[in-house]
Amino acid sequence: MPPLDWGHYLVDYLFELGPTVAAGMGSGPLPPSEIEAAQRLLGIQFRPWEARLLLRLSREYLQESHRATEENCRPPWDDPVVAQADQMATARRMEQAMQRLIED
Repeated sequence: MPPLDWGHYLVDYLFELGPTVAAGMGSGPLPPSEIEAAQRLLGIQFRPWEARLLLRLSREYLQESHRATEENCRPPWDDPVVAQADQMATARRMEQAMQRLIED
């Protein structure tokens, strides 16, 4: 994962709580009741924006975990090495296509 400029503690709490919960035949995002219970059990008080961000991070984590099952799924952050490799592969495919056009 790329380094974070801020909010490390919220990501730590997210993974301490579990980024998702069991729901039906799969996983679901953290419900507000889980965050509320965690505050009581851990003796902490999230500010409203922190609680909203934890809920959003849980939803985003779940969405990305589903997307990550797709073949050739790229990471959700910009990876310059992967981006450059993609550009080079695209350039090679274009060059090959042009070469086939010339040969025909």
